[in-house]
Amino acid sequence: MKEKTLNKEAEWADEKYVARNFGITHTPLFNLRKAGTIRSLSLKQPGAGYGKRLYHVPTIRQFLAECEARELA
Repeated sequence: MKEKTLNKEAEWADEKYVARNFGITHTPLFNLRKAGTIRSLSLKQPGAGYGKRLYHVPTIRQFLAECEARELA
């Protein structure tokens, strides 16, 4: 029997996913993260030179909804 897969969006996504699906590229993502508008986390291991940054998709959606509400007001 074939196993069903759920078509569920990821809760955390990398920059490429965010750019592809929401149109928000590197610099705006950086600014939104620094401002505390969207959540993110780094998977950098202690002592490593670099890591992988992931962005919290629900906070990106919330930010976009707030932008839309301001535009419609």
